[in-house]
Amino acid sequence: MVTGKLIRKSACPYEQARIRMVFDYIFFYTLMLAPISVALAFLQDIPNLIITASFALSFVFCGSLMASGAPHTLAGAMAALFTLLIPMACSFMNDMDISPIYAIPWLMACMLGYFAVSLRASLSLMGLLFLYLGLVAWIKLDHIHISFPPTYSTMDRYIATPFLMLGYFMIVLRVWGVYFRNIFHLQREQTLQQQQEFSALVNQNLIKQFMLVKGLSRSGKSDFLDGNTDLVDARFTEIEKQCDSALHYLDRPSQLPESL
Repeated sequence: MVTGKLIRKSACPYEQARIRMVFDYIFFYTLMLAPISVALAFLQDIPNLIITASFALSFVFCGSLMASGAPHTLAGAMAALFTLLIPMACSFMNDMDISPIYAIPWLMACMLGYFAVSLRASLSLMGLLFLYLGLVAWIKLDHIHISFPPTYSTMDRYIATPFLMLGYFMIVLRVWGVYFRNIFHLQREQTLQQQQEFSALVNQNLIKQFMLVKGLSRSGKSDFLDGNTDLVDARFTEIEKQCDSALHYLDRPSQLPESL
């Protein structure tokens, strides 16, 4: 329902694999955010609940873009940008925490920008991340006091981290594991198709050579019956040439004539 329009528009199998990758990222990340939102609502952590709900809604918006037929690069770029900026906001509100529960989503955002859009997009995301980490370092080192709303307690953070890491790793395995598996599958199919086409080309060339040999042998037989020994020798010479040519194609098939 979401990727149907985009897949029908794209004839390139690699682009179709990228479309599925972007959808997998959006879908499974949203799926992971659902229990987090429930836990935050149970803990009555309103600020982080608002951020997490905004995160989930941003992914729903990206999925809506894909369903409407917008380019998957646009949806992928927006999903990567949301994955970078919203955890930044959550990190800033939680006393500028840069622990793995925020570092892993930032890494995933840069990876998505690279695989779904381009290297330039990934480098731009990395630049934004560098600026944020530089800002955090400046605030922490200069002991600049900023008032924050109540944040996660130390116990909550340590309890949540293993589950969040498990969720992140499952997303990574699902999204990029399936993506690379699809790419390898496409490469095997293309290699098999090229081998079949090449085999057909070799067979076509050999059939042509054998037909020439058959025609020359019939002509040589007629010349022999007519007593034209000079023509018979010429026929045998040409037959030998055609046989050598066929053996040459079998030994070095890469040198098949382009006209075939």
